[in-house]
Amino acid sequence: MLFADNPHDRQIEKLMSQIPNFKPRGHGIYIYEEKEYSAENCFCRECTYRRKKKRNSKTAPPCIEQRIRAGEVPLGEVLQETMLAITHPAFKSRLKEYIYETEIMYMEFKNERHQVVFTEAVQGLNRNDKALMSALYLLTADGKLWSVARRHIRKNGIDLKQITLRNSSEASYTLFCCAKDLAIGTKHLTISDLSDTELISPMLFGVICNAMAIRRYGLGAIQFK
Repeated sequence: MLFADNPHDRQIEKLMSQIPNFKPRGHGIYIYEEKEYSAENCFCRECTYRRKKKRNSKTAPPCIEQRIRAGEVPLGEVLQETMLAITHPAFKSRLKEYIYETEIMYMEFKNERHQVVFTEAVQGLNRNDKALMSALYLLTADGKLWSVARRHIRKNGIDLKQITLRNSSEASYTLFCCAKDLAIGTKHLTISDLSDTELISPMLFGVICNAMAIRRYGLGAIQFK
C-alpha cells in the first residue's frame, strides 16, 4: 500500500518497500518441469519448431534429446541430426544412402553377436557416459579387437591409451581409432576417410555412424534398452 499522493513520492515509497539486495518482481528464474515424450504426445507436424518455413540446417530441434530417450525418433532422423554440421559432399551423399538402407533394414548392431557382446560389456558401467558407450559399441563390433580391449575395462570406464593392437585387421584398427577419436578426442579418422568407400566398407560405415549418434545422444540413438 502506498500513502504518497504525487508520482515522485510514490516511486520512493515503492523503492523503500522492496526487500534489500533482491531484484524487483518480474526478474526471477522460471523452472519448468521436463516434458516426458511418448508416442501419444510426440507429433512433429504439431511442433512449432518444425513448422518454421526456414529452418537453420545446423540447429537440431530443442526436443530432440527427450524424443530420442523416449524411443520416438527413427535411426535415420537421429543420424541426420547427429551429422547436421558436416557439409562434406561425399560424406553427405554416403550418409543419405545409409539412411535409406536403414529404412529398409534397421541396423542397431553389426550382427547378433555384436549385440550380445555389447550388452554384456555395459553391465555395471555408467550407461549415461556417452563417450564410454560409443567406444564400447565400436570395440565390441569386432571379436579380435574386443578380446584385447576387454582387459582394459575399469570400474569407471576403459583405458584406451593402454590398448595395443598387434597383427590386427584394417577393420579392427579403424574401429579402434574411431573409438579413441570419439572417447578421448584423438584425430585418427577424418570425414574424408569416412567418405572413402574403398577405405571404409558399407558395414563399417554404418557401425561408425551409429557410434557417432551414441556419442551425441546416448544409447537412445539406437533404441538400446
